[in-house]
Amino acid sequence: MHSRSQKYQGEQDPRHGSLLQWPGAQGLPFRGDAVPNVKQEELEQLPVVGEAFQQTFDLTDEEQATSYRWVRDRIRNGMFTQDYVYREHTLDEDKNKLRTLVYLEWTQLYVQAPLNSNSGVTVNDIASQKFTFKSE
Repeated sequence: MHSRSQKYQGEQDPRHGSLLQWPGAQGLPFRGDAVPNVKQEELEQLPVVGEAFQQTFDLTDEEQATSYRWVRDRIRNGMFTQDYVYREHTLDEDKNKLRTLVYLEWTQLYVQAPLNSNSGVTVNDIASQKFTFKSE
């Protein structure tokens, strides 16, 4: 893997929604139980899929600020894409403190084997689990 996302090599986090396999292809991890048993050039043809997320972060809350930085770091390094952001700064008059809320929409990117297939490429060495590369 020759990309900025290699910074996360080996990362497993429940926020990904599934196991990640490293190295993947196209500079991204493979999402699934195992990388298909194919040649590297075939692996590079697997589709990049995205899973959309959104969240409002209160940056005055340390736990939320940490989660926000986790997402932003992966956006900056090409593993996620930022789709939309809105920031709001308000003064908390009771505490005389500035409060920053960030609404963020992002897409987490992975390489993943298609579920339907007739390409002859097999997932996990099981010939019955074939998939195709569709061009739309």
